[in-house]
Amino acid sequence: MPKPFLLHPAFVHFPIALLLTGLVGAGVSVWSKRWAWLADAVSWLLWLGTASAWGAMGLGLLAEKTAPHVPPAWETLATHKTLAYWTVGLFIVLSLWRRFFKDRWSRLFLLAWLGAATVLLATAYHGGELVFTHNMGTAASAE
Repeated sequence: MPKPFLLHPAFVHFPIALLLTGLVGAGVSVWSKRWAWLADAVSWLLWLGTASAWGAMGLGLLAEKTAPHVPPAWETLATHKTLAYWTVGLFIVLSLWRRFFKDRWSRLFLLAWLGAATVLLATAYHGGELVFTHNMGTAASAE
């Protein structure tokens, strides 16, 4: 059985890939009506990305309890955790918007998704900083 704090870094790449791919698809869908199937694909990328963001956040909260702590990283960890809450919350709102309003206000939706993706990337940046600057969750932090 892998240690719980090792699951979070493996899982976080799914919401990043799904949600950023969905953003690109949504942009293509707004400005090009050539592929009718793309709207459904964008919805599924958003919903699966949001669900995986929930999973990544849950594993991150578990990792926070089980990973070796690095005191200099605590401030970065707090910022990463706060941004994770915002990321999941924003994508829940976007998922509900997509479910109930589909393609209404598509350019505004795309702009909102771009804003949420910015928060997602900030969350990822701080997570990377925990690993690559503070060695949190690595063999070096366990020493």
